[in-house]
Amino acid sequence: MPNLFIHGSCLSRDTRPFLGDDWTLIEYVARQGFISAAAGPTDLDGESKLTSSFQNRCLRNDILGTLLPTLKERASEIDLVVMDLVDERLGVYRTSDGGYITHSWELEGSGLLDGREGDITHIAFGADEHFELWCAAADKITAAICRRGLLAVVLAPAWAARADNGGGGFDYRNIPADVWNAKYERYFDRLETLGLKVIRVPSASVTASISHQWGLAPYHYVDRVYNTMQQQIKDYYAANCT
Repeated sequence: MPNLFIHGSCLSRDTRPFLGDDWTLIEYVARQGFISAAAGPTDLDGESKLTSSFQNRCLRNDILGTLLPTLKERASEIDLVVMDLVDERLGVYRTSDGGYITHSWELEGSGLLDGREGDITHIAFGADEHFELWCAAADKITAAICRRGLLAVVLAPAWAARADNGGGGFDYRNIPADVWNAKYERYFDRLETLGLKVIRVPSASVTASISHQWGLAPYHYVDRVYNTMQQQIKDYYAANCT
């Protein structure tokens, strides 16, 4: 029964059930982009307005930068690390103490940014500054994975420009799917350069699902896309597990 460690979004989490019951999820580090994860803890005090315990936990862990300590703690249990970059999409905030916090829906809804306009700086996903910071973080995270001898894959399906009801042309925050795909390309290329297995599904092969449990979005897919990814995960694991 392979043990999965997921660092990513609902993309990776929603792929897990397609692997079958013999694949066990032992850890899910969500809403924690590479930059904040690699930077470690930063300072952002205040009381969150979020009512979801899961959302508050994700936000707290992002502020604390828990990915690398958690990887170290659970390394002996992990058979495969599965990652995706969906939560990078809104960029990152640099705090006044030089730390970083992922720009997420949870952060927006928490109220922790209220009145801090002069204390934080937003760095947009896809900008050269973001990519440079992200590359340094990717180097650190990949080194931590390799140092512990862990297998890792990165899920990188294109964002869908059409849905299974025949609708097309929808976007995310007024940016079309093909523009998002272009922004992501050099990030995935970098991970391949670092030696990670990147599982790509091209634009022509992805479709968004209008009945997805989390709603219609260019990264919420029909079952066929998840089945494509789970098969590649299994093939990679079978070829590389010891």
